[in-house]
Amino acid sequence: MNMIIDEDLQENEETKNDDRYLVPGLVRGLAILQAFNKEAKEMTISEIAEILDVNRSSAFRLIYTLESCGFLRKASQKTYALDSKVMELGFNSLAKQSLLDLATPLMKELRDQTQLAVHLSILEGTHIVFINNVQSNGTFTSNIGLGTRWPAHATVIGQMMLADLNDTEIRDRYKGFNQWETFSELTPKNLKELLQRLSFVKTQRSMVSWGHYNHDMAACAAPIFKQSTGKMAAVLSVSCPLGTYDEHYFKNEIAETVIQTAEKISKFIY
Repeated sequence: MNMIIDEDLQENEETKNDDRYLVPGLVRGLAILQAFNKEAKEMTISEIAEILDVNRSSAFRLIYTLESCGFLRKASQKTYALDSKVMELGFNSLAKQSLLDLATPLMKELRDQTQLAVHLSILEGTHIVFINNVQSNGTFTSNIGLGTRWPAHATVIGQMMLADLNDTEIRDRYKGFNQWETFSELTPKNLKELLQRLSFVKTQRSMVSWGHYNHDMAACAAPIFKQSTGKMAAVLSVSCPLGTYDEHYFKNEIAETVIQTAEKISKFIY
């Protein structure tokens, strides 16, 4: 058995970069599916032929095959669009994977890009809960453990998740709440201040804490959304000691990298 596996692996290594083994029709068919996007939800045979750099006859045969297999459908008399089977391919696979399974590889990629500790958090009551952590590659070791809970009102992570709720949901969540511990001038000290703060957070793509919760630490948080509902599923964040990066660089370059990674993860969360 091991010999068969080794031979298969060796053959795979030898052939994966050899164009002789490519199936041109399959390559072109996949190229058609990839050509559809927000700007090109529907396309004619001529438009598809131009993208593939083939004649109309070849494009038609490819389109006919994809339509017969359920991957394309007639959108109008002259145009085609993606059919439900394309979505089923991705959904059936992704639906079987957990948020952690899907997020962890991209969290490690973010760690490698920034050299920072990376975290994944969810909202539970009036607290955030850390459900995954990836340690930095540098000398800094985050002391945030799985299951660590922080007050949502006082952290940029929590404020970002609370901002996804409407005012009624927030009022219900904080009904009878009296633990308004403050950590800086930006920490809301009551429900009124929290709602005011969240009205600002709702307008932001990310939130940065520069020593506002842990006084010697910087953090940046960006939301992860579910594709099926558009609601926030979790928050991705990075953290490091204040001296790791210049404040301007952290609030701009690092923040943009966190946002981009959160958006990548969101594409896989259903």
